[in-house]
Amino acid sequence: MTKPIAILLLAALLALPLAGALNFRLLRQREDARLTLAPPTHNMPPAVAFTTIALGGFRGILADILWMRAGTLQDEGRYFELVQLSDWISKLQPRSPPIWAYHAWNMAYNLSALMPSPGEKWRWVRNGLVLLRDEGLSFNPGSARLHQELAWLFLHKLGTDSDAAAGYYREQWAAEVEAGRARLDPALLRQIEDQIGPLDWRTPQAHAIYWATAGLPFARSDFDDLSLRRVIYQALLQRIQMGERQWIPAATACVEEAVQRHPDIGALRQVLRQLRQSQ
Repeated sequence: MTKPIAILLLAALLALPLAGALNFRLLRQREDARLTLAPPTHNMPPAVAFTTIALGGFRGILADILWMRAGTLQDEGRYFELVQLSDWISKLQPRSPPIWAYHAWNMAYNLSALMPSPGEKWRWVRNGLVLLRDEGLSFNPGSARLHQELAWLFLHKLGTDSDAAAGYYREQWAAEVEAGRARLDPALLRQIEDQIGPLDWRTPQAHAIYWATAGLPFARSDFDDLSLRRVIYQALLQRIQMGERQWIPAATACVEEAVQRHPDIGALRQVLRQLRQSQ
């Protein structure tokens, strides 16, 4: 190793403590300005908290490099390697909702599609659900985006038959609910049933409604609010299409509220007309 390189490495090592110290101040300023979704190291495992503080601003540079690598792996279809890389990125930037959304999507859609049996497919779909629920939302409890992503997985991956194994997924999820592993807030359950009606919590549509409703208080833009409300009424429409016409009034009320909040969205008015005509 040449002397100039050794000097640069030594300087970099000496700068790490300073970066960590400055990072405390930056994180405090971000929190005061409400740019973070949770306290910087709240509920973080020790290893992740250490990485967050010690690397400081260097985390962003390293994460950008890994993101570029992730794009290459995605293009090459190397999804298993992408799982490990996404895990590293999420540890570097645990407060970034897009990372968790991307990580869960890769498991629930890409990796599940590569598996030969319904049981193996379900393992990866469930991994995506649990990752968002237990980790992504733990680090980002105020993220409307992650609430919407989790609700969408229930609505689309489990609620429709776009995946040939979707019926198996629904059976497995119903078994988890009956075993008490759904981790739902009783107060929010009561609120939803007071507003909509008694839902069958073994169904994916009920959980899509639950997570979308849980995200509404955190919607900071019209886009977030509309995305979450669409999941709610689309989940009810799915049940109506299955012959459960008792949900037409609830779906109508949900769409009416969405129209009031987003009067410029013509598609909402069209859905509302169709619902009223079907009553």
